[in-house]
Amino acid sequence: MTRRLHPAAWMLWATCAGLVVFSTTNPFYLGPVVAAAWFVYAACHVQGPSARAFLTFALGGLIAMMLRTALVFLGTVDASSVVYAALEGARLAALLIVFGTFNSVTDPSAVVRLAPRRFHEPALAATLALSLAPRTIAAAARVREAQQLRGLQVPRWRSIPALAVPVLETGMEEAVTLAESMDARGHGRGRRTRYRPERWTASSALVVAAGAVAAAAFLVAAWSGVGGLHPSTAPLAWPPVDAPLVALIALLAVPGFLPRHGGDDR
Repeated sequence: MTRRLHPAAWMLWATCAGLVVFSTTNPFYLGPVVAAAWFVYAACHVQGPSARAFLTFALGGLIAMMLRTALVFLGTVDASSVVYAALEGARLAALLIVFGTFNSVTDPSAVVRLAPRRFHEPALAATLALSLAPRTIAAAARVREAQQLRGLQVPRWRSIPALAVPVLETGMEEAVTLAESMDARGHGRGRRTRYRPERWTASSALVVAAGAVAAAAFLVAAWSGVGGLHPSTAPLAWPPVDAPLVALIALLAVPGFLPRHGGDDR
């Protein structure tokens, strides 16, 4: 039982959430966006490797934030520069989490089918990008299962260096195979027919409208310089917060509140 939303609605939802994140480095805004993305993931994720992709992107966001902050220590270090780097890293982490949510609630092939024929090559590249993470995760699970069947009990973290190359190679090969199969079936060429065409529903329109309102509010706030979207780091100051903007971020969680329907969104 999943929520049936048009693939384009998910794309627009992710775009709106990304615009909100991109417009601010304030942790009091980034935190609610991450919470909304997690809620949408928990309520709407597609069963399978794609569901585990969210946790991978979340971990990648945390690592990116730590690395962005650690780079400051290569130069002159002071409190302002460390906080500034941490806020920039937090924005990058939030973007990765939003993308991880999008990756976990959609089927790459359903998204790519929306691309016009003239964008055939970019659509294939998008297939690779969207399917690489879940397929790599599935490959890692298969490799670890094979190790266990052979009686190899390697601690999870110690096994990462040994697994990195074969797992990434397998995930990339499977993603390329998917793109090649779509190319062989004539994706992007000739007249397209669909056995079960995707249709816009009231739920899809609601998700897009809610995300658009949140994104528009933050873009207007960024243009007018209100809302404390970028906290002062020189001198250091406690980040201000605008309650209405925080409330508008809750609109990004709308997909998680939609009623369940039979079938899936693929």
